Amino acid sequence: MPPQPSGSFTRMLPFVRPYRARLFGLFGLTVMLSVLVMLPPLVMRSVINDVLTDGQREKFLGLAICMIMLPLLSSFLGYLQTLGIAFVGQRFVYDIRVSLYKHLLRLSQRYFHRNSTGKIVNRLMGDSGTVQQMVTAQSINIISDLVCAAFAISATFLISWRLAILLCIIVTVFVVNYRMTIGRIRVATKGARTAGDRMSGGVQNRLIGNVAVKSFGAEERENLVFHDHSTATLGLGKQAALASNAFSMNTQLIQSLGQSTIYFLGCALVLVGDIQYGDVVAFSAYAVQLLGPAVRFSELVRQLQNVSIATDRLFEIFGEDPEVDTATDAIDAERLTGEVEFQNVSFYYEEGNPVIKEFSLHVKAGQTIALIGPTGCGKSTILSLILRFYDVTGGALLMDGINIRDLDLHCLRRQFGIVLQEPLLFNVSIYENIRYGRPEASREEIIAAATVAEIHSFIETLPDGYNTIVGDSGVELSVGQKQRITIARAVAADPAILIMDEATSSLDSDSEQAIQRAMDRVLVNRTCFVVAHRLSTIRNADQIILLDGGLIAEKGNHQELMALPHGRYRELYEKHMGAGVIHDGEEE
Repeated sequence: MPPQPSGSFTRMLPFVRPYRARLFGLFGLTVMLSVLVMLPPLVMRSVINDVLTDGQREKFLGLAICMIMLPLLSSFLGYLQTLGIAFVGQRFVYDIRVSLYKHLLRLSQRYFHRNSTGKIVNRLMGDSGTVQQMVTAQSINIISDLVCAAFAISATFLISWRLAILLCIIVTVFVVNYRMTIGRIRVATKGARTAGDRMSGGVQNRLIGNVAVKSFGAEERENLVFHDHSTATLGLGKQAALASNAFSMNTQLIQSLGQSTIYFLGCALVLVGDIQYGDVVAFSAYAVQLLGPAVRFSELVRQLQNVSIATDRLFEIFGEDPEVDTATDAIDAERLTGEVEFQNVSFYYEEGNPVIKEFSLHVKAGQTIALIGPTGCGKSTILSLILRFYDVTGGALLMDGINIRDLDLHCLRRQFGIVLQEPLLFNVSIYENIRYGRPEASREEIIAAATVAEIHSFIETLPDGYNTIVGDSGVELSVGQKQRITIARAVAADPAILIMDEATSSLDSDSEQAIQRAMDRVLVNRTCFVVAHRLSTIRNADQIILLDGGLIAEKGNHQELMALPHGRYRELYEKHMGAGVIHDGEEE
């Protein structure tokens, strides 16, 4: 009564195939173990019928040696089997996780916008661990159980065909129990896992936004939200547990009643002289060998249903194709000059709702371009298109005269240094954080980049200097200090194009001016795209692009735009030049 084969498991074959030699070896060990397990009832039958009943004492010593050697040999082979299963199981889940993570890194930004980090991590770590249950002692022992079942059925028909027919009827009842409950188990388990995804995603979002939660005094409200999510997960989990437990209890009840019925019916046949008592003992032992696997299958069904659902959830990710990928005949250029040209570019996240419309712009190598405009006007989208996080939906985007679709994706990304509004540091040393964009950078280059970013002096004051660990388990840094390290990371990458998306918004004016002076030196012969509200940054740009609704409303350098009598940029500049900052919501 094994679980029905599923397409979920056949999709795992590429991961199982590298270990087929070891699995065949485990299969051989399992068959040997199964045969050894089936021999004791025959030995016991011979002891009772031949030695004790018929008085053939010369067989006693040989039978005793067999009874002692069989468990010793079984234990040794079982130890080898356990080692093999542990190795294959660990390597199996390792291969799945590595392949899944590699695939995730290839997926486009749209996928990560659609799916929460908590949900993705839950599948990467939780579901892959569940799938490991495909290669465990319990699942491998299906082979043993099948061999034992075949042996037991054959032996029982040889011992007593009447009792064997009764045994087959009991096995049929097991199958009916399985068919009646397996659907409920699968539906309830899948619902519980989906609810778990929602809860993980919600927890991850709330923990990341814990500052906002505390700032608005929303702890109690968030407790209620988490309580609701947990309650939904609990309810579905209860349904899955009830369905599984009902199946297990029915299976155990059928086993107990079946064994008792067979034993006493066998004793009745002994009383009427149809069989000997040794036959009853052997038959009962084989009945246990046949009904025992049925009980184990009841647990295995629940396990394999979890594995099947986890496999389906993993392959939902494997089934996602990258929207942006490298062409087979892509051009691999070591370094570009940084010339960028938008040719009538259009783009939408959702069809029918364009974010960028007929955008045309020629940026010469080494120029600095400032992008300004109200929230949602397309500033960050322009940067995403340059980085090819998304492909344009209309027109063409060229770099050094080459359509970026024709460039090798890794080659393209190597051309950029990026500093975002929210500084991101990894849980490693400051040194490793700075060299992240160019692992081959020398220590002298790392120090030079930190000096440019005005963070070298601070790093030197730390007890471990550049070896200081930052992140969750490391030293606490201010937002400004984190941002300077990310700027140093962008500088160390030695990019042809530098992208700064509100990179200095978290710094005070003095720090911003110091970094701006340093960046002026760094930007020599480098193209730079800047999204900023500080007037000093905007004023020094070679071209200022004022966007509105995905269109270029005004374009030119500071002097050219200030010369427009009723220009929007001039109006914004004159309105905010005292504050030094243009507020995003007022850029309309």
